[in-house]
Amino acid sequence: MADRNGFSWISSEGARRAKSAVAVALSFVILLGGAGLVVWKGYSVYMSWRQREDYIGAGGSQVQIYIPPGSSNPRIADILVAADVIKDPSVFDDECAKMGDAAAIWAGTYNLKTHLPAKTALDMLLDRDANRVTIRWTVPEGTRLSQIEDLMINELGVTREEVDQARAAITADPAGNSLSAYANPAQPEGYFFPDTYMSEPHDALGAFRQMTGQFNNVAGEINLDAAAANVSAGLGITITPQQLVVVASIIEGEVNRSEYRPMVARSIYNRLLVGQALGVESAFRYGREIATGTPYDDEIQVADQHNPDLPYNFYMKSALPDTPIANPGRDALQAAANPTPGPWRWWITQNLFTGETEFYETEEAFNEGKLRFDQWCVDNGHPTGCS
Repeated sequence: MADRNGFSWISSEGARRAKSAVAVALSFVILLGGAGLVVWKGYSVYMSWRQREDYIGAGGSQVQIYIPPGSSNPRIADILVAADVIKDPSVFDDECAKMGDAAAIWAGTYNLKTHLPAKTALDMLLDRDANRVTIRWTVPEGTRLSQIEDLMINELGVTREEVDQARAAITADPAGNSLSAYANPAQPEGYFFPDTYMSEPHDALGAFRQMTGQFNNVAGEINLDAAAANVSAGLGITITPQQLVVVASIIEGEVNRSEYRPMVARSIYNRLLVGQALGVESAFRYGREIATGTPYDDEIQVADQHNPDLPYNFYMKSALPDTPIANPGRDALQAAANPTPGPWRWWITQNLFTGETEFYETEEAFNEGKLRFDQWCVDNGHPTGCS
C-alpha cells in the first residue's frame, strides 16, 4: 500500500521474507564459490600430477638459450632444466634416444619458451632455420683484422677474451679452422674475407671460420696459383700467391673505384721491377702498428720516413710486406691477379669525394699532380686525407 505522500512501504513480514531470500542467494553463491575453489584446487593438483615429469601444453614465456660448442645431449638437458624450459632431464634424454643420430643439436643461441614438453623443446632445437638466432653483420673491404675483432665485439656480443681464445685456436690449428694454406698462422691478416655474414651471437670462432672459409672459396674461384704464375710470366719476376694477396691488400687502401684497382696493381709491380721503394703509407702504418703497437692513425714522423733501420719503412724499402696489411675483397684480389698493362709507377687520388685518381709514368709528372692535389685540398677545406 502507499501513504499519503505516495511512497510505498513494506510490512515487517515482507522485510523478513526479503532478508531470507537474500540469505539463501548468498549461501548459494558461497556454495558455488566453494565448489569452484574445490574444482580449481582439484584441477591444479591434477595438472601438477600430469606434469610431475614433463610439462604439457604450448609453453610459457619466451626465453633465449645458449648451447655451447661440444655440448652433449645430457648437458643440453641440464641447460634446459636450469632455464625452466623442460621439467625433467631424463625425459629429454629419452626423446633424444628415440631419434638416435637425428637428434644432432648444433651449438648456438635459440629462441625457446619456458614450460615446454621435452619433445617440443627437442623439435624446436632441431628446427634451426626457425629458432636458431643469427645476426647479420658486414665486414667492409680492406678492413684490418684488429678492426674485424672490434666489429665482432660490437655486433656479435663476444668478449675480448673470447676473441683472443678464437685467434689462439686458429693459430694452433689453422687447417682445422679453414685458414688458407697461404697464410702465416701467427699473423693471418689478409685471409678473413670481407663480406656480409649471418653469424651466431657469442661465437667468435664460428664467425672467424665463416670468413676464412669464404676466402678459400673466392681464392679458388680466382685460382690464385694460376694467377700468380701468369703475373710472374708477364712481369719476368716471381710473384707468389701470397704476394698477390699482399698487393690486393695494398690496393684496398689506395683507391676505392674498381677501374683504378688493376692500374694500382700494375704500378706496384712496376716499382718492384725497377727496384723503386714501395712508398705506400698504409704499409708503413700497418708495419709500425704490428712492430711497436703504435695506433694505426697516429701521425707519421718525418724522421721515421728517412730511417732505413725501421723494418716497416716502406718509404725506403723496395719490397712487399711479408704479410697482407688488410683483408682484401674480390675486386682487389682480381685486380692483383689481372693488372692493367701500362708504364705507371705513381698515382694520386685527385678528388677525395669522387675517388678520381691520376696515374703517372715519371716522378716529374707525379710532383705536378701533387701540387694540383694540394690546391684541391685548399679549395675544399682540407678534408680528411689531405696532408
